[in-house]
Amino acid sequence: MFNSISNNFGAGTIQFKDYQEEDYVVLNAKFTYDTTSPEYQAADVLEIKVPDLMIDRSTDTGVFARFVDRQVRPTYTMNYDSGTVIRSWIKDKNTICLEKFAPLECAEEVIVYIQAMYVGKHKDSTASKITKTYATFTQPTKYLYTSDVICVIHEHWVFFHCTFSSVSYAYRDLPWEATIQGLPTDFALDIPFPGGYCQGHDTMDGLSEAHIENGVFTNEERVSGWGSTGHDAFLFFFAVRDTE
Repeated sequence: MFNSISNNFGAGTIQFKDYQEEDYVVLNAKFTYDTTSPEYQAADVLEIKVPDLMIDRSTDTGVFARFVDRQVRPTYTMNYDSGTVIRSWIKDKNTICLEKFAPLECAEEVIVYIQAMYVGKHKDSTASKITKTYATFTQPTKYLYTSDVICVIHEHWVFFHCTFSSVSYAYRDLPWEATIQGLPTDFALDIPFPGGYCQGHDTMDGLSEAHIENGVFTNEERVSGWGSTGHDAFLFFFAVRDTE
């Protein structure tokens, strides 16, 4: 774990969980920035200065960025929380870069989730294969149904992906909770939860937040159009395990 040294977009100190090898780095961080700040507006690329990393540059990887937008109507509130994936890369051993994505500037506060593996660029190494582990969502009363579940467990990190194929109608608007059997329990993470067409921001996707802790997935609220065809909800993250 380490803290950032500085950044050029006014975000303050950013704390990272990390696992590093000579060929790649896995990083976890969650932070916000203000799109109206002078520092952000002056930046062409968002740069975070950090202590020495084990790789000096990386290929591009995607990180999620979202904002909260609740629009109040006379008898109800629309959840228009939205976001997208932005490009990120390690420029040198002391600099993590993020794409400055103009459509996000419709919101004042943007939340960034770095839950990614940065692979060293132009490195000559032998790839190693890790076996996929079976994982499944379990509940006392089954109402969440998933597909395309991929769980890869390393001694120091986890990669996880799944799509949500359906949910029982009675639970569509209720909080969700499920134990993910087969997933390690030694990490806790707020995770972006994409899915749902958002009429308020049609250049992006609906993007809520979920949480995983002790192997339990929870999600309190989703965007108003999360069940729209072509905007299927899914999870995709790398998590650094608490193994040291």
